[in-house]
Amino acid sequence: MQEYSESTSQDTLKHTDWADLVVYLSDSKNLNVSQLTEWETIFHSVKVAGAGERPSQLPEQLSWHSYDEEATKVEVWNQLIMEAKSDWILFVEDDENIRFLDFPTIDNINENEWPPALILHDLKEKQKQYYQIRFVPKSAGKVFDGKDLADCTRYITENEIGLSNIPILLVRESNPVEHIKPSDELTLKSYAAQLYLVQGEQYFKEGKYVHAAAQYRQLLKSEKLLPFDRLAAVNGMASCMAEQYKWPKAIALAKKSLDAEPFQSIPYLIKYKIYQLQKKWDEAYKWLAKYYDRINLYSRANFDVSISMEETLVNLAKLALKAKLREEATELLNELFDLKNGEVEPEFLQQLLILSVELSDYDKSVFFFKKIFNDEIEQGLDDSQNKELNDYMTMFMQNEWYEFVYKIYSRLYNEHPEEDEYKRRLIVVSIKTNRVEQARKLAAKVA
Repeated sequence: MQEYSESTSQDTLKHTDWADLVVYLSDSKNLNVSQLTEWETIFHSVKVAGAGERPSQLPEQLSWHSYDEEATKVEVWNQLIMEAKSDWILFVEDDENIRFLDFPTIDNINENEWPPALILHDLKEKQKQYYQIRFVPKSAGKVFDGKDLADCTRYITENEIGLSNIPILLVRESNPVEHIKPSDELTLKSYAAQLYLVQGEQYFKEGKYVHAAAQYRQLLKSEKLLPFDRLAAVNGMASCMAEQYKWPKAIALAKKSLDAEPFQSIPYLIKYKIYQLQKKWDEAYKWLAKYYDRINLYSRANFDVSISMEETLVNLAKLALKAKLREEATELLNELFDLKNGEVEPEFLQQLLILSVELSDYDKSVFFFKKIFNDEIEQGLDDSQNKELNDYMTMFMQNEWYEFVYKIYSRLYNEHPEEDEYKRRLIVVSIKTNRVEQARKLAAKVA
């Protein structure tokens, strides 16, 4: 399996002038002239499709296709296949960007095996991915079904077209299917098979798990289904069962999915979450570790979800502690620390501080404590921050890290001598560090 990469391969770019690129704009605000200009040097031709007149800022060397606002995306795409100048056409849309590292070459592509597009959509806490067919041969003709959800399932299955294991990577900030209206798509006889997945996801987000499961179940009845869509339907069913606390059914469906294809994410995460909720720490750790082993590999499931490496490592370390795997927890903490030289996301800092203290790692505990509190100590702590700091200092005291605690409370007391809480805590830690005379003087002030 190939790994995700942020890089661009110049060797690949030299061989991409045998394909045309169509950039479909559903909204003119997504016009990115600098990106289009770069792509114009890579592909044989670049054609921009948008509603209305040609934008004045579009460079002359780039073609413009004006489509009627009432035209569907599929109508436009099928027409542009027929107008293509090259044997192969890649369709991208709106804010999508292309990662070229694993882009196919003319030597490893053929009309009997198409590379699917893997569309990565980054969210704040996780990454969603969607598979669609975007790279098609001109000889196939009008291959797309649907209205605004372009789908090639019918053509691929009827003509026994294979799918490459190495997809074309596209990244985007917007959700590629959020705008789809299932009621509009269903008015067609040949609507997209993925429509069930779109509607299932919409129901799932609304908490309508029974309705969502019905969509996935209906899709699984179809014999003509692309492999990544079938996996998505099984995973969708498993997710619905998990949300309804039907855990044995969810685990059985997750197993079925993994038996069919180990390179994906959701089934591992479902098993991890269920065992975590059941407080079966060893099992939860095992399945999250299996997920982590594949975290950089392409998933072969549509509508899949991945969580960040940071979040995975933090959760693994916490589970390792609960499973009494202290050595593994220490290794995971070290791995996480080395990942960004300790420069982790703010939401993980408190968890990492607690982990470091529980693992008796003094250096990392001090490092993460300073990351959280250094600026706040100088600017002044509110009641909530004071309570938090005192809780951490109690944990430090339990590990007998008295000298560091003394330095913190000494600093706080010197900056805020009116705070009796700092005096009392400084008295306690002064005694612990054999500063008995200082403790007596402070006690006299408190009295």
